Amino acid sequence: MPRRSPHPSPEADQLDRDLGAAIRRCRTDLGLSQHALAARLSLSGQQLQKYESGTNRVSASALYRIARELDQPVTAFFPAPGRQDGLEILETPEGRALSRGFARIHDMGQRRALGVIVEGLARSG
Repeated sequence: MPRRSPHPSPEADQLDRDLGAAIRRCRTDLGLSQHALAARLSLSGQQLQKYESGTNRVSASALYRIARELDQPVTAFFPAPGRQDGLEILETPEGRALSRGFARIHDMGQRRALGVIVEGLARSG
């Protein structure tokens, strides 16, 4: 079995930085300080700062807890260059707010009506 290098590749380091930047962006969009989010997660402020800077890697369990605290899907924190599926909207504060609001609408008629409104605005813009 081949041994893994103890040193991450430059691409892995960039992914860690991108992931941390996405966490920071979402946290600040919600108006939370590092200290406030760290306290909610039972982390030190320094540990959260290291996650956000990409200095320390975020474990799967820590990412899950962060996503829950920030009311985001885990996938919202991963970069998606060249994304063509329309989900790049989730990378903006407005898109995340729209997504959170839409998820709270349970009436299917209202959901369809909102879709018609959004499509109409997109055509006119």
